[in-house]
Amino acid sequence: MSDFLDHLQEQDALQPPQVKAARNRIQRTGQAPEQALLELQMLEEERLYKELAAYHGLTLCDLGKMEISPLATAKLPPRLANRFHCVPISISKGTLLLAFTRVPSQSVLDQLHLLLGLRLQVALCRPSQYEQWHRQTYGISAENVSQVRQQRQPTERLDDAPSVDITETDHGEISVTSIVNEILDQALAAEATDIHLEPYRDRLRIRFRIDGMLREVPTPPELADLADAIISRIKVMAQLDITERRLPHDGRIRLVRHGRPCNIRASILPTRFGEALCLRLLDNAKVYLQTCELGLTESQLTLLHRLAERPNGLILVTGPTGSGKTTTLYSVLAHLRDQRPELKIITVEDPIEYEMPGLTQIQTHAEIGLTFAVALRSILRHDPDIILIGEIRDRETAEIAIQAALTGHLVFSTLHTNDSVGAVNRLLHVGVEPDLVAGSLSCVIAQRLVRRLCPKCAERLPLEALSPENRLELESALLQQGRSVNELSIYEAHPGGCSDCGHTGYHGRVAIYEFFQITEAIEDLITSRVPISEMRQAAHAEGLKSFREDGWLKVANGITSPSEINRVTLPPKTTT
Repeated sequence: MSDFLDHLQEQDALQPPQVKAARNRIQRTGQAPEQALLELQMLEEERLYKELAAYHGLTLCDLGKMEISPLATAKLPPRLANRFHCVPISISKGTLLLAFTRVPSQSVLDQLHLLLGLRLQVALCRPSQYEQWHRQTYGISAENVSQVRQQRQPTERLDDAPSVDITETDHGEISVTSIVNEILDQALAAEATDIHLEPYRDRLRIRFRIDGMLREVPTPPELADLADAIISRIKVMAQLDITERRLPHDGRIRLVRHGRPCNIRASILPTRFGEALCLRLLDNAKVYLQTCELGLTESQLTLLHRLAERPNGLILVTGPTGSGKTTTLYSVLAHLRDQRPELKIITVEDPIEYEMPGLTQIQTHAEIGLTFAVALRSILRHDPDIILIGEIRDRETAEIAIQAALTGHLVFSTLHTNDSVGAVNRLLHVGVEPDLVAGSLSCVIAQRLVRRLCPKCAERLPLEALSPENRLELESALLQQGRSVNELSIYEAHPGGCSDCGHTGYHGRVAIYEFFQITEAIEDLITSRVPISEMRQAAHAEGLKSFREDGWLKVANGITSPSEINRVTLPPKTTT
C-alpha cells in the first residue's frame, strides 16, 4: 500500500519530504496512506481520492450527485456502515455496490460478505461526503443512540457539568452526554443560530435554524426514547432544576468548541408530550464585526459613524427578534471603544448576550427589583458618556432614556417595530410626550436579514424574468445611484443548491437597512402628532430609503436574490 505514495510523487502530487513524512506516520500509527495524508493535510481530499481511485482501478462515487438506492440502504445496518465506513450505492442481482472511505482489505470484504449474504462490488467515496450521507440517512448520532438505549438504566443520573468542552473525546464511552455534544457540535458546524428540540408522541424532532430558516435534522426513531434524558442533560448544563417539568424556565450554557467559546441561551416550555427546548447559540466571533462588515452602503456607513460621534441624543435600532440588532449595536460600541478610548460606556441588558471588554455591563434582575428603569437611575450617577439600553419596554424606561439623551448622553437602545418610522408611534403609544420624543430622538435604524447567495452555485437571472413591478423598483433604486439596469448581471439561487450551501442556494446572511433621520421638519410633525402615513411620506421626501430599496441595491450587487427581497419585505403600497 505504501507504493501509493510513490504514485503520488510520480504525479507531482507530493514532494519527496512529504512522502518521507507520510511513510514515517504510517509506520508509527499503522494508518492507511489515505488516512495519514488527510490528517497531515498534505493533499486536498478531492485530489487525494481521485488519485487513490485511479491507483487501485476503482470507481470514485460522488455522493453529492448520485442517487443512492433505498433498497441498498436497507441492506446495510447503521452499525456496519459506521464500523466499515461504507455507503451502499445500489443492489442488482444479488450484488451490492459499496463505496468505502478507505480501500478495504480482503478480510473486511469477507466479513461483510458473511454478514450481508451478498456479493460485493467495491468503489470509493470521500470521507466528508460519507459523514454527510450518514447523518442524513441514519440520523444524528444513530450509532450512539442505539448503544445508549442498550446501556442506560432507568435510574441513570447525569453528572453536573455547567461548562463543557464539546470537542473532548469520551475515550470510547458512549452516553447521553456524547449525544448532546454531537447535536451541539453539528449545530455549530452548520453555523446555526438556534436548535429546536420538539417532543411528539412517538418521536423527538430536531431542527436547526440556519440563515433564518428552520431545517429538520434527520434522527433515528429510537432517539424518542432518550428525549427526557437529553433534556435533563441540557438542564444540568444550564444549571436548571431537572425535577421541574411543569413550568417554563430559562438558563445559560457556556461551551468551548475547538478552543472557541460559545454561549447558549436555553429556554424550556412544557408541552403535551414533554418539554420543548430552544437553544439560542451566541457565537462571540460573529458579533464582533467591524462596522464596515455590516453590509452598509458607503453613505449609510458614513452616516452611522457621524451619528456615533454625536455628544448626545437617542439612537434606536429596530426590527423583529433575530434581525441582527445586537450585532449592529455591539459593532458600533466596539467602534467607539476603539476610536475614542476616553469614553465611558455602560450597558444595561436582559440578558447580557455577549461580554465585551472595555464596557461596563449590567444584567437586569426583575425578580429582585433591578429593572431597566432602576438600573438607569444608578447608571446616570456613574458619569457615563454612552449608554446602551437592551430594550425600551415601558414608559418609565423610555422617559429615563430620553432624559439621559437630553442631558448630554448618547443613548442607544432597541425597539420591536415593523419599520423605522413606526418607532415614533411606538414611543408615543407607551406614553412619552411628543415634544420629548422630538427633542431627543436623533435617528432610527431599522433592519432585516436576508440570505446571501451561495457564490458557488448562484445562477444568472435574465432581466426578463423579473416581474414588471420588481424591474421598476430595481430601476428606481439604481437611478438614484446613476446606474442603469441594462448594465447589470443579477442572480437567483440554484433550485437544488450545492453541498457547500446545504442544497439551499444560500450561505450566510446580510442586513438591509432603513435610516430614519429626525430633521427639524420631522420634529415638527412629531410634535403635531400627524398620522404615521404622513410622517412616512415626509421622511421619504427627505431622503429615507426603504428596506426594499436597500435590498434591490444588494440584488444589483449580486449579494442576494429578487425572491429573497420579496420574501422578507413587503412591496410598496399603491395609491389610488
